[in-house]
Amino acid sequence: MEELLTLLWRTALLWLVALLVFRMMGKRTLAKMGPFDFAVIIMIGEAVAIGMEDSQTPLINAIGITLLLGILQYALTWLNVRFRWLEKLTQGNPSVIVQNGQVDSRVLKKERVSMADLNMELRKNDIPLKKVQEARLEPTGDITIKKKSSKKNGGSQG
Repeated sequence: MEELLTLLWRTALLWLVALLVFRMMGKRTLAKMGPFDFAVIIMIGEAVAIGMEDSQTPLINAIGITLLLGILQYALTWLNVRFRWLEKLTQGNPSVIVQNGQVDSRVLKKERVSMADLNMELRKNDIPLKKVQEARLEPTGDITIKKKSSKKNGGSQG
């Protein structure tokens, strides 16, 4: 019973530390995860799990690892905002997958995006392919779509 109580309080404490670290990392990290963000989330999960495994592992190890990962992630996002080249290196660049209604199948293949995935995004945005000016695969995995501008005539119709 004592071992269970120890495990429970360690779990509660690590849960609180993880929540604080995630809040420190900021909304952008959690909302639009890039590859580094995703890796840090996994590593924090592993660090917290280490502290919950058994009472033989010092709790301060798990707390220290979790805090360090949060601080490193915070520092990286701070640097990314200030240095565009670093953001490109750590987060990646968007890839143009559609230009003027034409799908670039080479880029789709390189990025491992299927036509079904692209078509699903087009349906979600209620935009037919022929009306797409540009579609980009963002570093977060989102597909952003820019519609072709509609050309209006100056005259009125009767």
